[in-house]
Amino acid sequence: MPRKVPISNKRRKEQLLVKRALKRGDMTAEEHDQLRSQQKLKTEKKRPGQVAARSDAPVDASSRKLQSKFIALSSDYVVRTRELAYALPLERPLPASSAEFPLGVLEDRDPERRLTCPARPKFRYGQTKKEVEKNEEGVFKKWLKGVEEVVQEYVDGEEEQVETEDETFNLPRGPTWFETNLDVWRVTESSQVLLLLMDTRCPPLHCPPSLRTHLQSLSPNKEIILVLTKSDLVDAKALQGWKQWVKGWWGQEGVQVVSVRSYDIELLREGKGRHKPDIPQQSLDELISALRAAHERLLQPPARVRDDPEKLKSWKAPTRPTVDWAALTEESEVVLSLKKEKMQVAAEVAQEADESEAETSGEGYRRDLATEPFTLGLIGQPNVGKSSLLNALLGEQKVRASRQPGKTKHFQTMFWGSKKEVKIVDCPGLVCPSLAGLEVQALAGIIPISQIPSLPSCLTFASSHLPIETIFKRARKRDEERKHRWSVGGVLEERAIDKGFMTAKGGRPDINRAADGMMRALADGKVRWGFYPPKTSGKEGAGIWLGDDVDEAGAADGPSAEEETAEEDEDEDVEDGESQSDEEELSGSEEDDKMPMKQAGGFFAALEISEDEEDESEDEE
Repeated sequence: MPRKVPISNKRRKEQLLVKRALKRGDMTAEEHDQLRSQQKLKTEKKRPGQVAARSDAPVDASSRKLQSKFIALSSDYVVRTRELAYALPLERPLPASSAEFPLGVLEDRDPERRLTCPARPKFRYGQTKKEVEKNEEGVFKKWLKGVEEVVQEYVDGEEEQVETEDETFNLPRGPTWFETNLDVWRVTESSQVLLLLMDTRCPPLHCPPSLRTHLQSLSPNKEIILVLTKSDLVDAKALQGWKQWVKGWWGQEGVQVVSVRSYDIELLREGKGRHKPDIPQQSLDELISALRAAHERLLQPPARVRDDPEKLKSWKAPTRPTVDWAALTEESEVVLSLKKEKMQVAAEVAQEADESEAETSGEGYRRDLATEPFTLGLIGQPNVGKSSLLNALLGEQKVRASRQPGKTKHFQTMFWGSKKEVKIVDCPGLVCPSLAGLEVQALAGIIPISQIPSLPSCLTFASSHLPIETIFKRARKRDEERKHRWSVGGVLEERAIDKGFMTAKGGRPDINRAADGMMRALADGKVRWGFYPPKTSGKEGAGIWLGDDVDEAGAADGPSAEEETAEEDEDEDVEDGESQSDEEELSGSEEDDKMPMKQAGGFFAALEISEDEEDESEDEE
């Protein structure tokens, strides 16, 4: 007889309510079966990047539509890159130039600037919803076809040759992943001021020419502030160099560049699943100063309006005239005011929504921009720290932030400050089209590691900029004596042996699991690295690695896909217990169904409840 599996009190309560409703006759047997199937669907374990599916229960259509989609890799590319990982010896020592970011992957590979971001078609008054959606789908398909042709043309181009002492190797060209799901692109809208977030470890990758052209061509023009996140993960010299480079790369006068830190990095290095929101006061003051300057520029009429007296008379500022920036500067006041209003904010927002709906339903309604909040939009590619920055500004965990890129798929809005004069919009991260290659995207954590079938190729790229044999391998005297020349495959096997990763049947080193952990450690920041700006070189032999202690870096290993999912489920359960109503009604975040879990420190708290075992325990009852 199978053993009984314990379930949470909340889960048990839901089951009893449904069972009693059936006995009272409040629902039919069919309704009971359908509701029970939906309850079982909530607790089904999902793989990273996939939607749980059951043959006897419907799948939430909105959840499936908002899953990111990427182009598939050919089997030939996966096989060839795996073979090269074993055959191609590593170039050692690393030259000092390996620390410089290869700008050619963004500029030289697409000189004609054919890669663009999709734009909404023009709206004509009187169009129905179906007509608007049909136009959007048609424009998106045309854009998608053009981008795929450019990417495929690059992949089919001449392969790069690498010469060694023994032979010459041809490196296959890998495609670059970009967002191909129209429903994910749809949720990104415009704001009065846009904060473009870029990872300080490689800013050019997070601002490709396609995104830069798209933002600069917005009509009407938007105030854009460039924000370099994760500034504490890079060298101070590189940070200052990137600030100067980003200003020149953007190409517009007066653009402001701010560097911030969104959370306490020490918790990440200690292996904690949850990150404490944190932003230094100096970075907060610098960001608010840039926002104040952008707000003042919005209050000034543009040149074309100033030159025309008639247009100047009818011109109105696109935002509210005053904002109490001094109140936002005091971080403690913001945090205290948020906690004080925590129990009242949901009811107030609902009341305001009802009043706004009643007002807008009448004829002749006109928006009063002077009373609406000043709106900030956080945009950028996945895993640049948009949700983390929002939590840091608010001083507490208000929206969910995850190490898994692409966690946010909906608008998440929050009022900043007790006066509710500033509203922050957390937009989902979108992978913009470029020809940089999926290897550097995986290194920066833009795409989910669990969805990459060619991890050896990603580590081959990383090995050309990082001494992975020093970071991830335990030093042995026999290796130093014979002066072994490493390959990526050899490092993966040694890493698997050191960590005890073996295949179940053959007992061979599990290099896939070892590669997964190594890439997660690099993407999560447990191994400190960062590219240097152009015309700047690092230390010879170190590349972009910034670690000082080999033992500390070598011990860093990213969590597996299962461990990461379990940590996220635990974090979300804690968040639900703290501020469920505030998060669902105020922030507008996604209404994901989560399995309740009791947070405990014992060994048995790590046991997971499987769907089959739960069903069996219910049958016994």
